[in-house]
Amino acid sequence: MAEEKVKTYSNGEVTVEWRAHLCIHSENCWRGLPEVFKPKDRPWIQVEGVDSDKIVNQVHKCPSGALRMAGEEVTKSESNGSVIAKKHPAEVELEGGKPYLWCACGRSGEQPFCDNTHQKTDVKPVVIKNEKPEKAWLCQCKQTSNPPYCDGTHNRL
Repeated sequence: MAEEKVKTYSNGEVTVEWRAHLCIHSENCWRGLPEVFKPKDRPWIQVEGVDSDKIVNQVHKCPSGALRMAGEEVTKSESNGSVIAKKHPAEVELEGGKPYLWCACGRSGEQPFCDNTHQKTDVKPVVIKNEKPEKAWLCQCKQTSNPPYCDGTHNRL
């Protein structure tokens, strides 16, 4: 098995971790925040001088979990109260400036989005906020370690 290296990039306030072996090349990172994610440069992640909140927000949009913030927990409890809606991600076009509610319980009839069915459970939907339009792969197995984005967990179910 290939060694799973983790590279880190810090601006003194936040630290981004990069796991190349997990990347699915969705291009969400550099399309969403090109002043930080520069695939043709080395190092390709340059966090200096950019608002930390913007960095964190963009990293959380990584569908594979290849990018994450240092220190974030990526493990899950044995049971999160969710059910599997589907065993593949939903490819969606998210409009900029429009909030979305991602179904975390797996019971919505409007997958991958919430229809308030969760009110019968302890699971709450996740708010997705984009400043600009983007394509995203939203988890439908509800087991992702990077909600609401797919991290490939469905491949192990």
